Amino acid sequence: MNDFLVIPTLLAKTPNMQLSFAEIEAQMSYNHVLPELAKTYSAWWTKKEHSFSSAWAAYGYQVDKVDLVNQFVFFQKKKNTRLP
Repeated sequence: MNDFLVIPTLLAKTPNMQLSFAEIEAQMSYNHVLPELAKTYSAWWTKKEHSFSSAWAAYGYQVDKVDLVNQFVFFQKKKNTRLP
């Protein structure tokens, strides 16, 4: 699977979801991992100018909260956005 589509695929048909970094990485191809910045810099998850955040934003999701200590990210469907 294209790594950029991992998160939108995991979020499909749900209005919100908590994902661990490990859950995301387990779905990435060729043993890829999240960039180190994703694990140490919460703004990585909300920055609008990179491919990963563009992917989930295109599916109508936003990051609600990032827990770097416990390595979780919380996604929420944007208001007034239909589920595919």
